[in-house]
Amino acid sequence: MLYRYVDAGWIFDHLPFLTSLVASEILLGVVFLALTAGLIAFGVPGVLVPISFTSGALLGGWTGMAVVVAGAMLGSQALFLVTRVWLGAWTRKRWGHRMQRFDEAIAKRGFVYLLGLRLIGAPHLLVTASSALSAIRTRSFAFATLLGFLPAVALAASAGAAI
Repeated sequence: MLYRYVDAGWIFDHLPFLTSLVASEILLGVVFLALTAGLIAFGVPGVLVPISFTSGALLGGWTGMAVVVAGAMLGSQALFLVTRVWLGAWTRKRWGHRMQRFDEAIAKRGFVYLLGLRLIGAPHLLVTASSALSAIRTRSFAFATLLGFLPAVALAASAGAAI
């Protein structure tokens, strides 16, 4: 019932920046890229599909998809590298002997495991942190993450563009 008395139009009247933001696709794309990268890098769960849908609605399917995938890749790589640098040596020192079988399996089939986890929607923070602490190469991580994110982002951005 509150919506009858509250008009959100005042936001655009008092903040001309928001009007120019919505009007400029380039600026809006940069905002979506930075927002996606930041949220993914900080491990906020469940943000990829809503951001993809919204970017598809505001930027169009292909542009929205490209912006969100680029932001998700930047954020995921940042989280991966920070975790590997800050926790990698400590983890190896503490549990190195217990991780040997895990590292051997990841060295052989890590790309396939990671791609499967990305496609089924396993929690991003858990998958990225455990990948960073494993023996998977950074390039394999990036490529598997890209291929794993693409279907969900493409579907959500296309759905957003359809409205």
